[in-house]
Amino acid sequence: MIDGILLIDKQRDITSYDVIRKLKKVLPKKQKIGHAGTLDPFATGLLIILLGKATKRMSSILQLKKKYLVKAEFGYATDTQDSTGEKINVSENLEKISKEKIVEEIGKNFLGEIEQTPPAYSAVKIKGKRAYELAREGKEVEIKPKQVHIHSFEIVKYDWPFVSFEIECSSGTYVRTLVDDLGKCLSTFATAVELRRSEIGEYDVKDALNSKDISEKTVLEKILKLED
Repeated sequence: MIDGILLIDKQRDITSYDVIRKLKKVLPKKQKIGHAGTLDPFATGLLIILLGKATKRMSSILQLKKKYLVKAEFGYATDTQDSTGEKINVSENLEKISKEKIVEEIGKNFLGEIEQTPPAYSAVKIKGKRAYELAREGKEVEIKPKQVHIHSFEIVKYDWPFVSFEIECSSGTYVRTLVDDLGKCLSTFATAVELRRSEIGEYDVKDALNSKDISEKTVLEKILKLED
């Protein structure tokens, strides 16, 4: 059995469990394996895979702060809060919002401890069922708001109606919900069209193995040994 941590750069349009399934094909049979922190299929970036004794570290890794790059498109909202969903609101006669105005709004409402309501299309459990399962069945989903911490929320590219942000936040933060809420605060709508997780605590996607390149050889080369 292998004990260690493996950093994977998840490609778009596959689930986090698809990565596990792919790894199981190249790892020893009955290998203990888990991942710390799911990524939506439409998102790319850092997925931490725990092998053997490293699975005991799952709860501590899940609590680490995370860094994301998100590209938002202003002017419409979808039912999933990202580009995979159906449009539910569209701004008529969308007016250009200045970079300065967006920065001002972030400073007022989106830094430090904030309250957010996870989206209906999320993995939050409601009476034992995932919220997204209920949403897909057309059932009404009522999710309670929760406290999250936003350490930083900065514009890295402004190309209206597209604006890209780098966000560092606590575990459990929904970045696509931050984008959706920001749009509403600016009296319009906004949707996440690209999302990439770049860091989890000290772990960086730059050191990760691309999920397209998973093989027995590449996996063994990339495993981080456990430190006592």
